[in-house]
Amino acid sequence: MNLTLSLTHACNLACTYCYAAPHSPRAMTWDVAKRGIDLAFAQRPRKELVLGFFGGEPLLQWPLLQQATEYACAQADQTGIAFTPTVTTNGLLLTEDRLQWLSAKGFFPALSLDGNRAMHEAARPTVGGRSSFAASERGVRRALKVFPDLEVIAVIDPANVAHLADGVRYLGDELGVVDISLNPNFNGSWTPETFAIWDEQYREIGAYFLERYRANRPLTINFIETKIITHLKRGYDCADRCSFGEQELAVAPSGRLYPCERVIGDDTDSALCLGDVFTGIATKKRFGILAQRGNMDEPCRTCAIQPRCMNWCGCVNYATSGAIDRTDGVLCFHERLSVEIADQLAGTLFAEQNTAFLERFYQLDLTASAEDDHG
Repeated sequence: MNLTLSLTHACNLACTYCYAAPHSPRAMTWDVAKRGIDLAFAQRPRKELVLGFFGGEPLLQWPLLQQATEYACAQADQTGIAFTPTVTTNGLLLTEDRLQWLSAKGFFPALSLDGNRAMHEAARPTVGGRSSFAASERGVRRALKVFPDLEVIAVIDPANVAHLADGVRYLGDELGVVDISLNPNFNGSWTPETFAIWDEQYREIGAYFLERYRANRPLTINFIETKIITHLKRGYDCADRCSFGEQELAVAPSGRLYPCERVIGDDTDSALCLGDVFTGIATKKRFGILAQRGNMDEPCRTCAIQPRCMNWCGCVNYATSGAIDRTDGVLCFHERLSVEIADQLAGTLFAEQNTAFLERFYQLDLTASAEDDHG
């Protein structure tokens, strides 16, 4: 089960695309955090409990994050349920001591940095309107020393899409990031002109991906990686899809429960509220939301890439269409483009019998095989 504690509505950045805005100083209390963790363990997770810390900026509530982590560790020891902590942060408040503590507790952190300076500064100022690039980059550099496989998240928005390919190259070549997640702002003000730029930038990133594999310096770029995998698996399976409201719950600072942290917003929309940590899960409403999941758009049902498309994502659908079972044209554009580029790249690298590609996606240790043949 995945439980996310949204520790605060506050943030030290004022990103123009933020889905959690408007920000406020409201923060979670220890009582709410403890009740949320108890509720998650009471669900008896089948394999493990993944506890995520989110916001706002969760490191603004560092003592609470520590206290909640220690409590969850103790609960995991008592119940025998495996426990994995994660945190998503902008990195501005990361210090060496905090990174060492996160590492010692087994955290999987994800840091937000929108590529290079030009891309980042287009949409991620501080609350006071100043540049946050230097501080964000410093946080990533520090984190990479402790977490070399760190996931770095860059948000794609109409305001920064023209810098996207350069931003990805900067993350990969200048900072040494090997796990890059490009998260589109699907409900941004996209136009035919910005769609065209996005198309061009994704193709340039595809060329960079190919270049890195040919140089035996592979890296993960999520929109390519996932579509190659869904080709090999002939689509997403149940384990790949988010368990929106089923094996996934998010707790707002108020204690109200939601099926995903991305739909908490300012915690005033009751449409997807699933109860609270004080009275428990609203079972009838939860089952109603679970029954509604999926996609009811007729064009999606007959689309050739439907098995490989993320039109099932409840939080994206809700943000763009106002319904968890309906999608819109921005997601359709993204998924079609991603599949096209991923298939072209995979076809090229497979035809070349690229060693790094085959080892990554076909789990073939070609180096060992060659040594055996010549032994």
